Amino acid sequence: MHRLLFSTGNVVVSLILGAVALAFVGINSPELLDRLITVAVTVKSWIVASGLDPKYNVWVRLLLEEKQLVFMFFTIAMRILMSILTWMAMSLWQSVRS
Repeated sequence: MHRLLFSTGNVVVSLILGAVALAFVGINSPELLDRLITVAVTVKSWIVASGLDPKYNVWVRLLLEEKQLVFMFFTIAMRILMSILTWMAMSLWQSVRS
């Protein structure tokens, strides 16, 4: 049960931190956020033009938006950061216990 709560909490916290990071970048560096959105437009175009079967491609076009890609980027970045921080904290905890 402990692992389930920890992993679920990790996902929820990374979503919240991803949204905070997105807002922080949007407020403090709007030109960077504009470039990220431009990259997301390029990524979406690349995915749509990748030659998927039309029965899948129509759903990609319908459901995948640029702002979702940018939010996913920030969420994944926060998950990576949280994993590194958790690893460092666990390493420190193990060295203190030893």
